[in-house]
Amino acid sequence: MTDTKTSLSYEMIQRLFETAVCLTYNPLEPRSAWQYGNELLKDFFKQNPQKRGCLCSKTAIFQQDRYNPRFHYFSDGTLIHCSYPQGEKHAEIQENLANELKRILKLLKIRGLPVKKIYAPQNAMDFIYYSEFLRHISEQAFIYYSYKTDLYVEALPEKADFVRECFAGGNVLVTAAKDENLPFCRDFMALFADGHYYISEKYASRFGSANHGKISLFRQDYLQFYPYCNPQYVPQEYIDALYEKAKEFDWYISPEEAQLRQKNGITADALIKMNKYIDALFQNRTCLTVTNPDFNSSFMAPDSRQYAVFSDGLVVSVYHDENDKIFVRDLLKYFPNLAFRFEKVSAEYIKQLYRRLPEFQKGATDIYVEMLKQKARKLKRMTELTHMQALDVVAQMAGWNDWRAVKIEDEAHARGLIDAEKWRKNMATDFNPENPLAEEYRRFLKSHK
Repeated sequence: MTDTKTSLSYEMIQRLFETAVCLTYNPLEPRSAWQYGNELLKDFFKQNPQKRGCLCSKTAIFQQDRYNPRFHYFSDGTLIHCSYPQGEKHAEIQENLANELKRILKLLKIRGLPVKKIYAPQNAMDFIYYSEFLRHISEQAFIYYSYKTDLYVEALPEKADFVRECFAGGNVLVTAAKDENLPFCRDFMALFADGHYYISEKYASRFGSANHGKISLFRQDYLQFYPYCNPQYVPQEYIDALYEKAKEFDWYISPEEAQLRQKNGITADALIKMNKYIDALFQNRTCLTVTNPDFNSSFMAPDSRQYAVFSDGLVVSVYHDENDKIFVRDLLKYFPNLAFRFEKVSAEYIKQLYRRLPEFQKGATDIYVEMLKQKARKLKRMTELTHMQALDVVAQMAGWNDWRAVKIEDEAHARGLIDAEKWRKNMATDFNPENPLAEEYRRFLKSHK
């Protein structure tokens, strides 16, 4: 492997696409590709009613978010990523980025993919440019690899064969390993050291369902620094079988021990100091990022980018400062009248800030519930449904079983649900600009025939 290089340009990226294959993009991110993939699955199930299938890509191996890619890898051994050394300042960020690069290199080695050239920034200004380079690569991948020829359906093996294949070659289930800290996911997903990523079918995205919001939030909170393959949805019994098998290995950690370890991750004195800081934050100011300023962009999601914007222009952030020109530019789109000033904090401060936010102002949970109630009132006026029936239908349209099943775990979960509601309305508006709710209801009735 050669030394890290910095001299990357758009012309070099163009040559990479002409001479190699990009293995790191999400082929299902465009709406048209997602719809096409669903049609492929429907056709597969019609032709093979007794089998289960997973949607796969012929070229993309590792999933990268289009708006916030962490790295890109090409088949000629070229790796482009955003980690960089930066002295003693922002030590926590450095450690996370360094660990991220280690995981990427380890993952590529496990998958038998050699790294011959590494392109990475060496300072903060380079880091900004590389963020743009990585997004550009994600966009170009959609142009070079047509989803109509790239996507296909692969039959899922029987459960026993599936479990045996997953653990072959000493593969480690990362989400159940002592050396990792990913405890709150065993009921719905499994991530392996070789990048294979499985999600329970009951959490599959169904028109932006609430369950899918839980998956999105887990990716934002825990999987930022864990490179993984494009996810595959499998039966819940397959997920349960993986964790049952994991108990046989010495690297396994019980869910109780894992949760206890995470709970004790901060000292009492540090917690007192953190809460005093948060109390002061909400004195004479309000938080403006209770919801995501741009529901279409995970780059601006408060939980993904780990920041909070306040009414007086204060920006509390883990990663960003006034020198991050791209982030400041994006903030100005949504808060054009604010003069920003930045304060750096640790990631735990941001999580605690949003956990406690409902103590000081209206939180995302209240906003989401009110959105559903307003939607139910409109649906009641539009149909002959009773008030309770309208609430149940609206909840089911959002992915819940009924209104009583609406259970929001925290503010981060609520923000994801609000994004899903906005996305759902936006999609329905494309088909019925005058009355998007009527379009949503029509689709709901069609799917429940």
